[in-house]
Amino acid sequence: MKRIIALFALLALLTVSASAAYIPEDVLTENRDGRQLVIKTYTLSPQDDPADLVQPPFDLDGFHYEHMETVKEDLTFQDARQHTETVTLETSTDGLAAILAELSPSMEYAKDGYTGVLMLDHTTLKTEASGYTTKTYTISDTRQYTGLDRNDPSYVPATVVKNGTTLSLSNITWNTTGTGIYGDTLLPTSYTATATYTASGSRKVATGYVTTASYTGEITAEGVQAVRYTVTYLGAPIEGATPEAKEGVSIFPWVIILLTLTALAGGGAAAFLFLRPNAVIYAMNAKGVAYKRLGAQRLTVRKPKLDFTRLREYPAAEASVELKRQVAHKLSGCLVTIQLYDGTRTHLVEWNDGMDSYWFAVKDDDKEENET
Repeated sequence: MKRIIALFALLALLTVSASAAYIPEDVLTENRDGRQLVIKTYTLSPQDDPADLVQPPFDLDGFHYEHMETVKEDLTFQDARQHTETVTLETSTDGLAAILAELSPSMEYAKDGYTGVLMLDHTTLKTEASGYTTKTYTISDTRQYTGLDRNDPSYVPATVVKNGTTLSLSNITWNTTGTGIYGDTLLPTSYTATATYTASGSRKVATGYVTTASYTGEITAEGVQAVRYTVTYLGAPIEGATPEAKEGVSIFPWVIILLTLTALAGGGAAAFLFLRPNAVIYAMNAKGVAYKRLGAQRLTVRKPKLDFTRLREYPAAEASVELKRQVAHKLSGCLVTIQLYDGTRTHLVEWNDGMDSYWFAVKDDDKEENET
């Protein structure tokens, strides 16, 4: 009985350890050049710590394995795309020459890992007044009235109209244009009146101008999007003789243990078949590549729901879900609900019989309201 308890304790310990470690994407057991090897491959993000990848010594299929080496391989990427930046410029004039004199013909771009040189697109320049103020001014006009027989102001009109604006008389100067002798006296016989008319006007003028312009060009980025670790274990044969049965020792307890283990194995196999996960959740990088397994959960037609809040590691950004062929076929045309910390999302499964497995992404947009 103590051995059975110890066996279950060992199984529980192995289960906890496996759930806490990274899941290898590939495991290979081979004999290479006379050496028995177990090779495990992992793909991690550059921020992940690979310290937990190495397992302590373990036994497998008659061999005792110990860590031999870990090989690191950076998975790099290169990306190029067109980008546009819009700048704003304040000026005191809306003259194109003055505005272009203050705009640089190019600008350096360096953001989010992308770099490049953007060029000014002259066709995008747009200038608008930033504000207005009212200014007043004086409208004036001068009129002459000739051939007047006397310098009488009543001969001069009190108002005139200039360009649609009525001006009022503000001043008159008189000039004698003709004389005559009356008796012994020389007297004026005709006058010319020079009249000045004025009025106040106002208009709105811009206090300044704002110009927007776009710079366009190609930006590029390159770097490490993921890291592949190959962990190799070297195995040595386990030496030992098979113990002989001693006289007087009843085999009945061993029969009970064997039957119990058989029953547990059968129940475990049934549970594995009916309860094993059939949906695998991966983290995705900015290039849309699934690079790290975050966990696995089970989907059914009666309960087509995934719960990301129960993963051992919550997706930092976007995630990708892989459905096994059988469950994807059963869920064809069904909505899968994904529970997140800030709400839920849904995805319609569109299965194609030509697929080996079905993938869909869970993105940051299209959020739905939290479930009640």
